[in-house]
Amino acid sequence: MRHTPSKKRTADVIKQGILVFDDAPADTPHTDLKVAGRTLLQRGIRTMAKAGLERIWVILPQDHPTNALPSVQDPDIQIEFTTRGDANVSALALDTPFLLLAGDSVHHHTSLSALIASDLQKADFVAQISDATALDDQRWIPTADQPAPNGQIATGAFLCAPSLFTASAIAKNNEGLWAYLRDNAQAHTVRTEETSCNLWQQVTDKASARTAKDMLFDQVSKSTSGTVARYLNVKISVPFSKLIVDTGISPNMVTFFLVLCPGLLGAYIVTQPDNYLRLFAAGLLWQLASILDGCDGEVARVKLAESKFGAWFDTVTDNLAYIGGYSAMIIGMRWLYPGANFPVYAGVSAIASMVLTLGLLYVYALKTGTGSLQYYLGDLGSKVPKGEKDWSYRLLERFGFITKRDFLSLVIATGLIANQFETVFWFLLVLIHLAALGVLTTHFRLMGDQASEAEQQLQLSALSTAPVNREEIA
Repeated sequence: MRHTPSKKRTADVIKQGILVFDDAPADTPHTDLKVAGRTLLQRGIRTMAKAGLERIWVILPQDHPTNALPSVQDPDIQIEFTTRGDANVSALALDTPFLLLAGDSVHHHTSLSALIASDLQKADFVAQISDATALDDQRWIPTADQPAPNGQIATGAFLCAPSLFTASAIAKNNEGLWAYLRDNAQAHTVRTEETSCNLWQQVTDKASARTAKDMLFDQVSKSTSGTVARYLNVKISVPFSKLIVDTGISPNMVTFFLVLCPGLLGAYIVTQPDNYLRLFAAGLLWQLASILDGCDGEVARVKLAESKFGAWFDTVTDNLAYIGGYSAMIIGMRWLYPGANFPVYAGVSAIASMVLTLGLLYVYALKTGTGSLQYYLGDLGSKVPKGEKDWSYRLLERFGFITKRDFLSLVIATGLIANQFETVFWFLLVLIHLAALGVLTTHFRLMGDQASEAEQQLQLSALSTAPVNREEIA
């Protein structure tokens, strides 16, 4: 059974792989075991695709039902399914190096990416090894019929030369993957590549599935940016995400119901800020929305369900919460001072500055092809030479962290809970205008750098594909 892509990507060194499931008891097939909301079959395919593979053969256990195969949403990925003993198994022809992955090995995609990047390096077979975390002590190290030095074992991920053995032979053997590798790989040039034991886990039952789930969420926590998010928010968001990931709740549903709705409710409450309990509730809701804002990304990354639409949806809802929140504070100032016009005019000026700033950031995000505005600050440091940075660049680089949602939301929540509504209002007023000034003065330079970078890439591409005049070379 085949899923054929609508288009092809540019060929690279290793773009194809085989996902192999050994036969298992019919009552507990490994393909159907779930890790963080994905079956091992779904997760294996998605992880290999995330690591950059474009063509994947899946060898299923004998008699596996064909009506339970996962759908393929990425049109650039070609997947072919077969079962052991299938008459068409000979069609699995591989003429370039490929990645071989055991179906019961759950990897973080960075583990597979690192193995692929290591390349064969004149070897016929590269086995990824790590400290022992597997449940099966028969997982084989291909250098000899004994464990590797320091008790390391194979993770179930291998790079294979096409001359080593054929996919057809793998599918036709009845001994299981590990026995087949022991019998057929040692006569060839073998190399090992180490990886962290925190990047993979063998899954054979529900207990090991929970361990693999914790491993994946640990990697998400480590990649969290922002001081407040990393040291405070993830302590709450990750346990909550672990509950969500096993349900049918999508990351976009999390964004809407758990982030936007609490944020807008908090905004509505501050329209009448003369009651401390209302301010207290608004502060808690605003901070709760900030904490839960991490859940959509955490769930998406662990389920390998990231998408550009999801990134944009998250960004837009965050910005709507910001605009709605400060607009509500303007109404709140009007509520406290019915006869004072200056706070209203100043607040409207801040909203206009916020819209201008977001508009410029959106233009940059569209130009760079990302759905997030967080790359802007990073690009200030990486794409502009130090000697060419004026005060606006230095200001954004040094104090830009204040504008990140994790930090800013904590400041707002703390101020509201401390009954400092007016202080929060004027603080945000100054911050919004300074941020607008900084973005306005840096935006066009960054856009120019981005255009120059794109032009250079086109020139390099043209040079690499241009025909060679051999007479001139001679």
